[in-house]
Amino acid sequence: MSIIAAILFYLVPASIIIWFMVSIVSAQRRRNRILEQILEELKKDKHQES
Repeated sequence: MSIIAAILFYLVPASIIIWFMVSIVSAQRRRNRILEQILEELKKDKHQES
């Protein structure tokens, strides 16, 4: 019984932390892709104005 409690006590929080870290990293990757697209559009617009 104590082994199950220890597993729940350590694995559940560790799983939540890992999930949170993975979700943060994926959100940052999405944000970076959007920023790169904006940068490319700004570069295109700047070249067209010249």
